[in-house]
Amino acid sequence: MKGVEKMKGIGLLAIALVFFSVYIYTLFATEYGMLLVKLTVAIIVGVICFIIGWIGITLTVNEKEL
Repeated sequence: MKGVEKMKGIGLLAIALVFFSVYIYTLFATEYGMLLVKLTVAIIVGVICFIIGWIGITLTVNEKEL
């Protein structure tokens, strides 16, 4: 079982490194750099707003109603 988990970990590390390399290349070496920055910021802001909204909904729901 340890071998399978190790392979999964190595696979995830490889995917992360490839994604980061493609992201950096696109950011600095193509004309799509500014678009990539805008998309990244929009996604980050969207995730933060989603988390704040999720916390708000969680606080408004009464446990007795579930």
